[in-house]
Amino acid sequence: MRSRILTHGAETLADYELLEALLFYAIPRKDTKPLAKQLLAHFGSMAKLLQASDEALKACGLTERIIEVLRLSLSAARFLTTTDDSILLHLGSSEAVQRYLKGTIQHVQEPKTTLLCLDGNNHLLAEVDLSVSIGESHKHIAHQLLKCHATAVIIVFYHPRSPATALAPEVRGLKQALRALSIIIHEAILVSNEWYFSMGAEGLL
Repeated sequence: MRSRILTHGAETLADYELLEALLFYAIPRKDTKPLAKQLLAHFGSMAKLLQASDEALKACGLTERIIEVLRLSLSAARFLTTTDDSILLHLGSSEAVQRYLKGTIQHVQEPKTTLLCLDGNNHLLAEVDLSVSIGESHKHIAHQLLKCHATAVIIVFYHPRSPATALAPEVRGLKQALRALSIIIHEAILVSNEWYFSMGAEGLL
């Protein structure tokens, strides 16, 4: 597991594998995979696990040392994403995108549409919230993407009011408009606290 992280990066790991690796530092010389799967099944996601109260974690049998390791990982992630603009988050796989959105959805309470602007290596350059629908804002979206020198974009519908089948034509229309600027729409995702839907995976793009 350690060599895989060093060679390919943590973004290649499934949630339970990432948690398994974290738990290893608190529980050395023991197979932590069963506990990792048990915790994710209980809390529902990595984001909910990391933000659970000490009481909830202790109720699952976790020791102070394990809780400390989990708290440190959450603190480090928050610090890096909020204080160091020189660190570019890599969103080069569907797993990495899903893991990132599982974290951001915890801070979004109302419906909104966001652009994840990416460079040629799928690093996150900027997040842009839209005030109007995709179908009404082609020019504004193109301006925002060119402004941050993006070559690709992921569209995220947080707590969407409309179903994917209604939003997909708007996304396809934008995809066609951006083609002239050599900007690619990698994905369009609908996400809430309870579910995650990929238009690309469902063949709607």
